[in-house]
Amino acid sequence: MEIKDRPKLSIPRTLLEKALDITTILLFIIGTVYFLQQWMTLPDQIPIHFDMKGEPDGWGGKWGVWLPLVIGLILWIGLSQLEKYPHTYNYLHLNVENAERQYKNARIMINLIKTEITIFFIYISWMIVDFSSANKVTHNHWLPIVIFIIVLFSSMGFFIYRSFKLK
Repeated sequence: MEIKDRPKLSIPRTLLEKALDITTILLFIIGTVYFLQQWMTLPDQIPIHFDMKGEPDGWGGKWGVWLPLVIGLILWIGLSQLEKYPHTYNYLHLNVENAERQYKNARIMINLIKTEITIFFIYISWMIVDFSSANKVTHNHWLPIVIFIIVLFSSMGFFIYRSFKLK
C-alpha cells in the first residue's frame, strides 16, 4: 500500500503512552532541578568525554553538563512529532484491516524509544556532575552504554516481532 493510500486514523493515545510521556517529563524536570542545585559546586572545567575505563579524556566548560540534556530534549521533541504520523512509517503487510493495530504498535515503539533515549542522556549529564563533584567517582562507562544498546534494540526487536504478529 502506497503512503498516499494509507488511512490517516485518529487513534487515541494509550495509557502506556501517556505514562511514558509523563515519566519522561518528570525526569527532565528532576534532572534540571538537580543540575541547577549542583551548578554552583561545579568546577569551571568539567569532564565532557570519558575513556572506556571511566577516566576523563576530554575537558570543557561547566556549561557542557547541559549538552546531553539539550540533545535529549531535542530528540524527545522530534520523536514526539514523529509519533503523530504513524501512517508515514514503513510497514510490511499493511492493509485497511490491520492499519489501526500497526499504527498503534509503531507509535508505542517510538514512544518507548524516546523515553529510553531521554533517560540515557539524563544519565550522561548526571555522570558528568557526579564525576565533577569532590569525590571524583570513576564510572564503568561501557556497562551503561551496553545496557542502553541492549534495551534499545530489544525494545525495537519486540515491537518489530509484534508487528509481524499483528498482520
